[in-house]
Amino acid sequence: MDVTADAARLLSSRRRAIAGRDTLELGEIDAALARIAEGTYGTCEVCGGAIGRDRLRALPEVRRCVGCSVER
Repeated sequence: MDVTADAARLLSSRRRAIAGRDTLELGEIDAALARIAEGTYGTCEVCGGAIGRDRLRALPEVRRCVGCSVER
């Protein structure tokens, strides 16, 4: 199954569920949806490497790979 399509569905669903309650999380979800639209979803914003499939499935709005998340 395509992780990007799964993420888009999950992110859209989560966005509807929290609308009006948590603006920070909404911002992260919107940013992830924008990365999907741009074709950069799944790429670490720090090192440019791939973010692992399991990490994206667990945290679809994540911006960094595990290595870069630990370093910061």
